Amino acid sequence: MSREITRRDGASPIETLRALMTLDADDATSITKIAVKDGTRGLMVRGISLPQRWNEVRFGEALLAELEDMRHAGQIRDDFNRTDAGVSSLREFFEMIDGKPDEERFRTFCALFMSANAPAADSNEAILDLELMSIIRTLSAGQMHLLIGLLKLRSYKIGDDLMGSIAKELGYRADALVMTNIQTLIACGLVDQDGWSNQSGTVGNRKQLVTDLGIALLKRIQKYNEFKENQNRAANHDVAR
Repeated sequence: MSREITRRDGASPIETLRALMTLDADDATSITKIAVKDGTRGLMVRGISLPQRWNEVRFGEALLAELEDMRHAGQIRDDFNRTDAGVSSLREFFEMIDGKPDEERFRTFCALFMSANAPAADSNEAILDLELMSIIRTLSAGQMHLLIGLLKLRSYKIGDDLMGSIAKELGYRADALVMTNIQTLIACGLVDQDGWSNQSGTVGNRKQLVTDLGIALLKRIQKYNEFKENQNRAANHDVAR
């Protein structure tokens, strides 16, 4: 199959990706450096080994479906595979499914992909998206879950039970685990060091939990969620007709 897709004239970037991601393991290895776009900067697609097949099927097919929906809705460029942002964000995806993917990380990645490849996005804006992708990819599942919970809180009132509020978002209470995981989020620049470490002050005043980088990530997630909600409403409307 690898010989058939080394160059597929007229194939869309999503069609080409689908072909690459459904190869046998031997074929995938043999086309590790096949480019899926014309030009001097081709996407270098890594082969996926047999132990990674489950992640390929689960998240690979899910990504292709997301890209189709985004493209049809005008949320991403038709030629995203011909831009630096498109190529780099796809590389980040292959790195993600080679590591430790999970549902929250996948949805966050989709939000960042949509932002980086938006029709009006410029290269400077895309750099922030790619940096966030790289950060998100390195987090553990627990750190990712905590991050999503903190993004929902954003801030807290001095005097409130902060750990209790976090536990409600997480669905469990494990203060020691939160204390361990939050240090990584602080080091990544997503959680405010002072807001977390210094919880003193006038009772009732609010303190920020997340940094400007965390807020930038939150805005991208919110925009993606709005897109998905609009899709669901449209689908439900079509079914009701």
